[in-house]
Amino acid sequence: MVTKLEAFKSPRFIGKPVLADIEFFDSLEKIDQFATDAGIKIFITSSTRLQGGVISGAVVRPASRSNHLVGHGIDMNISLGEKLFNSDALDKSNLKNLPKGIQNFIQSIRNDPILRWGGDFTPADSVHIDDGLNLRDAATWDVKFPIIQSEMRALSQPNSISGQPRLLFLTEPPMHGDDVLAVQKALIQRGFNLKADSIFGAATDNAVTAFQEKQGLTADGIVGSGTRKALGL
Repeated sequence: MVTKLEAFKSPRFIGKPVLADIEFFDSLEKIDQFATDAGIKIFITSSTRLQGGVISGAVVRPASRSNHLVGHGIDMNISLGEKLFNSDALDKSNLKNLPKGIQNFIQSIRNDPILRWGGDFTPADSVHIDDGLNLRDAATWDVKFPIIQSEMRALSQPNSISGQPRLLFLTEPPMHGDDVLAVQKALIQRGFNLKADSIFGAATDNAVTAFQEKQGLTADGIVGSGTRKALGL
């Protein structure tokens, strides 16, 4: 067993960055292939979470042993053309009314021997996908939990364990600090209409992503070494 938090990237995954345990990458690659086959994109709203974090817009109450806490789950909307399909649209009772590509994507998740679609849960959570680690291997979940939570804290706190600048990205609750302020001021100097409030919220995420696109960087909203260098930080 190898447990490590990494960013999963694919042109089919848009929205927030996908941070996941590397042992969930095989599942993410399957989801990516299902999305490719269906001609859709996955708009990520949440992936790995810190325990006790406030979840804005949560469809159901977060479980105490959620797979999000160990990097083995994502929350998403589905993007098809110019339209975004949210939890209401993706409700199981509405599946027959959805475009065929979305129906095929959800059915591929349901047919997979490992993956689970939250629309089949009680209570239903139609925007959730995971690999059921908390149920099929509770002991492994227990081992991974402190490791992934520690890595999330190291990424999201100003003084990371490595001594290197932390990654900045959109989280719930949002990151804040002087490093966020420096990024905001650098973006403002480059013409972005942004409030320098030291809080990495949605507006900062949008500005970072737009800046990355203009610079030819990976437009994932994550401020790492490459984005810092491009900003002159």
